[in-house]
Order: sequence, then structure tokens, then C-alpha cells
Amino acid sequence: MLTEAATSKFVQLPSLKVHYNEAGEGEPLICCIGNGPGTSAWVVYHRVVETLSKHFRCLLLDQPGYGKSDPVVLKGESRSQMYARTLLEFMDALGIAEATIVDMSFGAQTGQLFAIRHPDRVRKLVLHAPGVRMPPIFTVGTSNAVLAMQAAFRNPSMDTMRSMMHQFLYNGAQYSDEELMLQDRLDAWLSRPELEEARRASDNVQININEELKKITAPSILIHGRDDPLMGGPEAAIVLLNYLQDSRLVILNKCGHWVPFERPDEFCRLVVDFVKYTQPLD
Repeated sequence: MLTEAATSKFVQLPSLKVHYNEAGEGEPLICCIGNGPGTSAWVVYHRVVETLSKHFRCLLLDQPGYGKSDPVVLKGESRSQMYARTLLEFMDALGIAEATIVDMSFGAQTGQLFAIRHPDRVRKLVLHAPGVRMPPIFTVGTSNAVLAMQAAFRNPSMDTMRSMMHQFLYNGAQYSDEELMLQDRLDAWLSRPELEEARRASDNVQININEELKKITAPSILIHGRDDPLMGGPEAAIVLLNYLQDSRLVILNKCGHWVPFERPDEFCRLVVDFVKYTQPLD
């Protein structure tokens, strides 16, 4: 059985040092993350990496400011712009010419931006729980899930972490603290106060890449929980579907924001089938 410690690696990039977990051989599958206190690529993908590593060279990347990677203070650029730059440096450092990029939530904009800027480096895109800038008619107030995440950032504790995860998931209360890795999340975040300090010191730059999404030529799959309370819900995935030239959408019933955790078997089947067998649209 794979463990975090046995797969843990670091690589020095031109701008900073990042941590990643590596397992498997063959075609590279780079799995990235979104946002949230105490999160890491291992936390997000720990239920699927064992299966996916039987088919691919899985690289679970902790983006700067999360997991064991270096913190970063953003000045004049958005987080997704910085993440896309880091992803390019990461692939160059490991000698990876082309990869399938797996990204989620807020981080899905990173995968999209990377595919726009570096189309020759992206074989396919897997975006789970992705968001997109929604038309004004869909704009609503801040969701309880977002409020719970903000509370966990401000005051990280077992209670606020638990509340956040219960809001994120469909019927989140069915999972134990151990299953949700709450103590691991909390310990990871509290042990590195420099991560939150850098986040607070960063510029809050937002970008809208909707019109550029039409430039993405890589085949893409969007995997979304019907009961996702974040990123505009499945309606956002439908909007995103219309922007991407070669895309398909799967919406899973009774599933929230964390598809690889809530529906690991289906997630793996969808990813393996799409990456290995799905042909580009004409």
C-alpha cells in the first residue's frame, strides 16, 4: 500500500522549492490542488493514487503555499497565474515534455490557464469540481461552505476544520474525523504559520479568462458533484463546457466538492477511460 512518506519528494525550481508525491510509471499524470487550510495533494488524492498509479506516472503536486511546498507572497499576479508558472517550472525540472493535467476547484483555473499558454505541454485536461466566472444572472451570495472555509482559515481548529469539510461534502457528517484527515490537516497548517502569513500578505488579484478558454484545444473532461456547494455548483460546469472546444461533462449524484474522496472508484474509472481511450473530437 502506498504511503505519503514513501512517495514524498522535493524539487528545487528557479523560483522556489516544491513538494510532490510520485508513484507509478508510464504516461505522466500531474494532479494539482485547489484551496483550503491544511490541504495538500496527498490529502486530496490519497484515495485514488493507488489505482491511478497502476496506469500512470502519478505526480501529486503541492502548489506553493500548501502542503510541504515553500510559501509565496503574491504581488501583482493572481494565484492561478503563479500556479501555472510553477507547473511549467515543475515539468521542466522533471524533464516532462507533455502531461495530462488533473486540477480541481479554484485550482482548475490553473489547468485552464496552463493549457492556454502552453498547449504543446498538455495532452489532456481532467477538471473536477471546476469553477468558471459565471454570468451575472447566476451570481448569488456567499455560500455556507465558503463561510466555513473562511472561518477555518481565520481560526484553524478541529471544530472549524470539521465544519468546513461537512459543508464541502454530500452528507459530510457520515465520515469520521480520521477519514477526513482532520488532525493531519490541522497539524500541517498549524506547524507552518509562514503559509498563512504569506497568504495574508499576498495581493488579492482576480482574473477572468472566460474568453480565452476557447483557445484550449486539449481534450477535457469535467467531473462534478451534483451537490457541490462551491464554485457555482454543477451549473458552472455547464457554462464551462460551452467554452471548451473538446469537452465532456459527468455530473455525479449524491456527491459534493471532493470527488476523488467521495467517489474514488468512479473517479478512477473516468480518468483511466478518458486519458487512455478517449479520442479527440473532429
